[in-house]
Amino acid sequence: MLQCANFNMCGGCSLLNVSYEKQLALKQQEVQNALKEFGLNFKVEKTVGMFFPFKYRNKVHLAVRDVKGKTQIGFFEENSNKIVDVEKCLLHDSWVEKLIKLTREYVKKFKIEPYNKRKQTGTLKYVVARCVGQEVMVTLVVTNHKIVGCEWFFEQLKTAFKNVSFYINVNTRTDNAVFEDKKFIHKFGFKKLRGEMLGVKFELSPNSFFQVNTQITEKIYKQIFEDLNISKNSVILDLYSGIGITSLIFAKHGAKVVSIESVPEAVNDAKTLIKLNGCEKQITPYLGKCENVLERLNYKKLYVENGVISVFLDPPRIGAQLSVLEAINEVNPQKIVYLSCNPKTLARDLKVLTGFGFKTKKITPFDMFPQTNHVETLVCLEKE
Repeated sequence: MLQCANFNMCGGCSLLNVSYEKQLALKQQEVQNALKEFGLNFKVEKTVGMFFPFKYRNKVHLAVRDVKGKTQIGFFEENSNKIVDVEKCLLHDSWVEKLIKLTREYVKKFKIEPYNKRKQTGTLKYVVARCVGQEVMVTLVVTNHKIVGCEWFFEQLKTAFKNVSFYINVNTRTDNAVFEDKKFIHKFGFKKLRGEMLGVKFELSPNSFFQVNTQITEKIYKQIFEDLNISKNSVILDLYSGIGITSLIFAKHGAKVVSIESVPEAVNDAKTLIKLNGCEKQITPYLGKCENVLERLNYKKLYVENGVISVFLDPPRIGAQLSVLEAINEVNPQKIVYLSCNPKTLARDLKVLTGFGFKTKKITPFDMFPQTNHVETLVCLEKE
């Protein structure tokens, strides 16, 4: 078991002192307990974990703060605005250690004033970065666009990582929001972070949602594909589809896909990826709330032309709204595959779906976030 000097201060690895085998069992039990709260007595499979449950995060948020005249760079203590000053992290590979070191050099060399939340002073609030393959995207979150030394910092990053994208985000908000929407300024390097997953090419913007654990994400997506039993006769309604990676996986295997997402920037990214992967004829993206789009879809046409409709949904932590579940029931899909990051809202929604006559076939937890309390759960349901 690896040890961390910051374990008692930083809340990021709350289960670091628990054996990994026990962590997986605890997460299985957490899902089971949530189901029982709603009177559901379904079998929960063993949690799917990682061979090496460290250095898995492909994204980092580093807070930069002024604390009694000293610059601190690191993570917030659990349920606190206090910063744990760090040099490295067991959940990130060595690229984050390099980034922290370069950020300290940059702040010192150009006398960059770190943000002071209490006084509402300072320039640099956060350094946000994501590493995919051989490419790194770095965003400095600042209180004004006049921050100096960006070109020097970019050149140091290029020396360390070679393929670098560099943005600044001007964030004048006084809450804990990391980014201020629509305030991204591209400074240097490529504009999009490029990668490939299960045969799907993707491009990410600084604020694009992308799962932080690539290895477990691929395991989940493979299981989703198997559960939906996709063929050329399949129609998949992909709800809360984000930038559309799951939609593209379904389309690559022959399905017709209707993707629905309420965030305009995500839908724009999805349209770009559809063209990049040559799937314009197979995916129809919609912008809007899931229940509203589902209400106006022509299901009879989808049935006549293709035959079998299934639903995949991956809602936020609050789960799916009752109106969404009711709209899904109106569709009368052959299968529903539900990916959840919150066992309690998942259990609540399964209670509704089973009341509609859907039978739960399989419930599998996945350890997307080793060393933490969080768990992803994949559920496959079929109409009785």
